[in-house]
Amino acid sequence: MVDSTTSPDEGDNAEILRLLASDEPPTGEMMDDFALRIKEAVRSCCIDIHEFMAIARGNINGSDGQRTPAPICDARSPGEFSIGHIPGAINLSLFSDSERAAVGTMYSTKGRSSATVAGMSYVQPKLKCLVSTAADIVAKAKRATGGDDNGNANDDISSKDDDNHEPVLLIHCWRGGMRSCALAFLIKTRIPGLRVHILEGGYKSFRKWQYSIYSYLPENASYDASYDVHHNKKKKKKLTKKKRLKFAAREAATSGIGISKREAAITKVRATLELEDATDTAAAEAQRLEDAHASAQAQKAWGEMYSQGPRIVILGGPTGSGKTKVLHALRDILGEQIIDLEGLANHSGSAFGFVGHEPQPTPQQYTNNVAMEWASLDPERWVFIEDEGPNIGRVNLPVGLYRKMRTASVVLKLDIPRDIRIQVLREDYALPEKEGNFDGDGDTDEHDLSQWLCKMVEATRTLEKRIGYVRRDAMIRLLRGGKYAEFASMALEYYDDLYHTHITNAQGSANMKGDGERAATISTVTVENMEQFHAETVAREVQISMQLLLTTAHHESEK
Repeated sequence: MVDSTTSPDEGDNAEILRLLASDEPPTGEMMDDFALRIKEAVRSCCIDIHEFMAIARGNINGSDGQRTPAPICDARSPGEFSIGHIPGAINLSLFSDSERAAVGTMYSTKGRSSATVAGMSYVQPKLKCLVSTAADIVAKAKRATGGDDNGNANDDISSKDDDNHEPVLLIHCWRGGMRSCALAFLIKTRIPGLRVHILEGGYKSFRKWQYSIYSYLPENASYDASYDVHHNKKKKKKLTKKKRLKFAAREAATSGIGISKREAAITKVRATLELEDATDTAAAEAQRLEDAHASAQAQKAWGEMYSQGPRIVILGGPTGSGKTKVLHALRDILGEQIIDLEGLANHSGSAFGFVGHEPQPTPQQYTNNVAMEWASLDPERWVFIEDEGPNIGRVNLPVGLYRKMRTASVVLKLDIPRDIRIQVLREDYALPEKEGNFDGDGDTDEHDLSQWLCKMVEATRTLEKRIGYVRRDAMIRLLRGGKYAEFASMALEYYDDLYHTHITNAQGSANMKGDGERAATISTVTVENMEQFHAETVAREVQISMQLLLTTAHHESEK
């Protein structure tokens, strides 16, 4: 019985806490009531994906405009987390992988009540540890943003900053269900002064967000509010998840996601105009006003759902042109914004791209990482991106971003002398020639070199269908003989032909026939009198070429 002087919310919270602290095993009826109370108690903490990401990336607080990103706790199991998670999130799992499997089996065989009882038995012993870990996460985040005059935050996380800003913790699970709600309630009630937010829709809503963030419509897209975006909803429901993904990928590869929607919208606009011509002036004016209002609402909806983002400059060039080095120089020395797709993929893109990289992220994690990079860009500035194929190693580029890259208006193609390109390839891939591969006595680490050679030989064998077994065997002999310059020269013979098709093909894949030429201004960037590769020099030439293109385009627009 709750005291009559206690508010309903406080009474519910007290009842939930009593159940959490109870040593008596709960019944299914008790757990059903518990689930309802939990969700009601944290209803006000739920926010949508856009607000969630804004807080995660950092709100502007205080007069100094300091960005203070909030920590994210992922309540899913370690196995789910390892497949893919929001970049920067910390796994604070309620269940282990085996416990999650057991609860799922219980749910499918015995129902929700039995599953929640089993879940409670797994979580109850972990309550103190979960709260302690969450407190450490928030305290660490607060210390990172600075606290006292020495830059050390007060360990008391309930204390507020100078700008009266409460510490914030973001929580999500798979779909915004019991796991995130229960964890949020536990942390909210046990850690005073902490503001907790739950992501509506959970990790699934983040995945939808990262798909839509690239805005698949071209810059001159038309839209109409009278067109129902969900017109095909019933048909999509009949498709399995796997088929939907295949359908979306196929549609994006051939005509671009949303193009059919745009065509349907334009058709409706034309039909509306024809109807207006056929009606009297008063009716036409009323229809025009209605359409104008609806169009404004549609434009607002599209703007909230999709963002054009920054305009893309593609940095191209054949293999060995040092494109990644130039990208880094553009960012680190010249202050341009870039996305290093190969760096995020831990792979250089070719058959030998594994050299010098850590293991690649999962395909799902890669698209998450790229989406966060894209979201952090200034939409008013150009972004430089290396010309890539649809996949880098074993990860695929996000469909929306790849479509934008293939339809980018500017491609800057590096023209680097062949001997310099061979030098770059030796520096990047010839592990025995790299500095730092020798111990104090000047001896090579034989184990690393043996592994490197085995992988290089195996990668060369994968090219047999494209280069033939004669050239394959010749390249392997050069590798084993330590003739890395000759090996690089033979590799360029293959990759140069491949890249020529890639840069001009509308679809970007040299292994299939494209349906047209690339719709872009391809400008060649040449550096004269280059004796050795210097990334900063090439980057400055790239910047100059870009400025010339912009100036020319501006003058032509004024004519």
